[in-house]
Amino acid sequence: MWKKYNGRIAAVCVLILMLCMTIFPADSGTEHDFAPVSYDLTNLPPMENEMYAEWEGNIYYRQYSDEDMEDGGLWAYFGSVPGTEKEIMCMKPDGSVTQVGMDYGCNEFYIVNGRIYSSAYGWTDDEGREVIHDGVYSCALDGSDVREYDSSWIYDVRGDKIVCAMGDNALAWIDGRDGEEHILLPKNDAYHGSVYLGATEEAVFLSKLVRNESEEYEEYLQPYDVTLYFVDYQGNTKDLATVTMQEYTEDCVSEEFLVNVNQSPLFISYFQIMENDLYFSVGTTNGTAHVYSGGMIYRVKKDGSGLTRLVKESLTESFYLYDNGANRVLFCRMPDQRTGEWQDEMQQVILQGKAVDDIVVRDADQTYFDQPHSYVNADGADEILFYPDTSGVCYVLLTSEESEALGIRTHVDWDMVQQIGDIEYLNGKLFFTVTDLTYSKEYSMGWRDGYERGRSVCYCKDLESGEIRALYEY
Repeated sequence: MWKKYNGRIAAVCVLILMLCMTIFPADSGTEHDFAPVSYDLTNLPPMENEMYAEWEGNIYYRQYSDEDMEDGGLWAYFGSVPGTEKEIMCMKPDGSVTQVGMDYGCNEFYIVNGRIYSSAYGWTDDEGREVIHDGVYSCALDGSDVREYDSSWIYDVRGDKIVCAMGDNALAWIDGRDGEEHILLPKNDAYHGSVYLGATEEAVFLSKLVRNESEEYEEYLQPYDVTLYFVDYQGNTKDLATVTMQEYTEDCVSEEFLVNVNQSPLFISYFQIMENDLYFSVGTTNGTAHVYSGGMIYRVKKDGSGLTRLVKESLTESFYLYDNGANRVLFCRMPDQRTGEWQDEMQQVILQGKAVDDIVVRDADQTYFDQPHSYVNADGADEILFYPDTSGVCYVLLTSEESEALGIRTHVDWDMVQQIGDIEYLNGKLFFTVTDLTYSKEYSMGWRDGYERGRSVCYCKDLESGEIRALYEY
């Protein structure tokens, strides 16, 4: 299975390379006047955080240093340095911050029943060779009482269940109530090309590749169909839906394009759970940059019934679901039915009720993603805006005036000079990190830009008072 943080790398790469779908409300006449938009953050729903975790009213996080991060990287992605010691910090409700411990972890940071669950990697001597070793561990809130697991990294946390990968397509979960590790899909039982998609407290959803032996598939470079399936926490599996390469070829892209250019098998590129329904896009990529070739969008019930193709062809792999209780609408990029040309504006697919008039979404220009439904707009103003749910309301977490006061400017003359990342909010606090960038030929690969990492400043904004302060820098 793919590592969750490797998925982030791929997402950032593709998003910088092309104009991927971002959710914007309709302009109402001025450059930064969006509607509907809200500065009232009292109804802001919880966020699924991966770096900042709450326990008993306190917020815990790792404090990184210059030695903990790589000096440079392709597309300004800077990975963690293996085996470095980091400080565990605790922010109390009054905003005061103290160091409570140390640990060697990296990437995801969760707290379940008063224990930290995370992953770590370092160099290990294996028969005289130095190899990278991934591992999941848990520890007390001060970093003591470390317990290591056989799992390699954490996919997600749902309630008391920590969903993990074990390498070689195996899948496991850790019970946060007693700390016991359970294997869901052993290595020998794992399916070819299995990819983690998402989870609930009842089941884990994945996709797998199924080789099609029919004669029609002999000319395909990738003769595989893709199947959506789930495994519950007792280890029971069930196939929910299958999309065939033949269907994709005949109904979405030309067979000539697929055979001559495409280099990837079918895959489920975007997956979203809404109540009892599962929504997902299926497509392929092409070229060395793995650019999305276009795909189809489907809906199926959690029990596998009612498989419906909602969109025959969409340019972007992601989509936005809007639901106000009466109307449910899917927004995506589609071609004009008469001309076949791609339409500039996002189109509505009515799933329930009627079309929506008070929200319009379109492609974003010069956008950097950190989380789904969040973005930083670099077209004249650097703002952190969120569509955190399906209500269609855009929340302004950081205004352009606040960015200007902090000296934040991600783009200058179309060149990236800063990036804003690690955007999360919790307990009325917004956290984000601003990193200075310098273009580097050393870290570039052909037309793919690489950057040296400069100073990073981690900020915290109190969403009630509006006060913004620098927590630390490196």
